[in-house]
Amino acid sequence: MNERQMKIFEILSKSPAVSVKELSVQLNVSEVTIRKDLSSLENEGLLKRTHGGAVQMSSDSIEKRIMFKYEEKLKIAKQAAKLVKEGETVLIEAGSTNALLAKELSNKDRVHIITNSLYIANTLKSNRNVKVTLLGGELQEEAETMVGPLTKLCLSMLAVNKAFIGMDGFSEKLGFTCGDFLRAEVAKEMCFRAENIIILAEASKFNNVGMTSVVDLSKVSIVITNNGIDESKTIILEKNNIKTIIV
Repeated sequence: MNERQMKIFEILSKSPAVSVKELSVQLNVSEVTIRKDLSSLENEGLLKRTHGGAVQMSSDSIEKRIMFKYEEKLKIAKQAAKLVKEGETVLIEAGSTNALLAKELSNKDRVHIITNSLYIANTLKSNRNVKVTLLGGELQEEAETMVGPLTKLCLSMLAVNKAFIGMDGFSEKLGFTCGDFLRAEVAKEMCFRAENIIILAEASKFNNVGMTSVVDLSKVSIVITNNGIDESKTIILEKNNIKTIIV
């Protein structure tokens, strides 16, 4: 995705629909160029073309969530990838930043990724550097995520050194939280199956509180986030002996 296409995505993220003519004027390029950009973005699953313009993808689309604060998430993913050794097996929970982590790990040799993310499995299906195991379960179609009792049953047979977990919110009382009960249950089981729990979260998520807890602060080894996290939140993390890496 080039810089102009990033701008198109940002414009569309603030409005449910936009026309080719409007984009042409705002970005000072021809309508032909805008149409090519829209076709490229549609092929990536980031928007839907309409007659004369484009509309947003569904709010829970994984591609859309990846592109929200993309640069921040990519920095977090690159930092997280440094923690994984070649030949290691890791659990990666479904989520936008974790999807970027999986792509980064595909540049290493013999990493085994176990995930409940259909998106990650599909993205890496042709990559020969990594092995991917997709957990079974009920498919949440828009999020491309496997959830439910069968997913937890698959996890019950595993033991790994590291689990990379996303979050929707944070509080000193509840710890790291999620807004979806089914996904939270899977993330809890992943945490139980790993020796080291590593939370990947863009800084603004620390200002939210999800509906249900995923993991207590006392059980988390490392948090990787970006500049912008509130100092009061880092104090809570430090108080709970959580190593905080800010990128």
